[in-house]
Amino acid sequence: MKVDGSAEILDPYDWLPEHGENSVKIRMEGTDLIVTIMFDGVTGASERELRFSYVCSFYVQAFPGPSMLGPDVGEVAPLLRGALVEYPQSEAATAWKRHFSDTREVRHFSVAFLAENLLLVVLAGGVCL
Repeated sequence: MKVDGSAEILDPYDWLPEHGENSVKIRMEGTDLIVTIMFDGVTGASERELRFSYVCSFYVQAFPGPSMLGPDVGEVAPLLRGALVEYPQSEAATAWKRHFSDTREVRHFSVAFLAENLLLVVLAGGVCL
């Protein structure tokens, strides 16, 4: 499915060290997907969480590599910097909205964890740090 355009939502490198994350843990709690990002903070081991709410679908894959719901070549620049991006014109998000009879917001997000070489793709109602 295609995406058209992207919007950078968050740059984890605002708080991650230059070498990136030490590890990433992904778990579900009800309909929320919690991504715990462990890294070396100024006072030692630190962690922050990304919480995606009302998740319909998500997957993790090796990065870089081909993606089922990925952006076109021109849209990968924010991912290559490790930014959390949203695809406002996502066919996959539109299909999920239709499935829910437009009663639920569905947004398409991607974030690459560069030190872990992982790409996380999430279709959810929202995200917060």
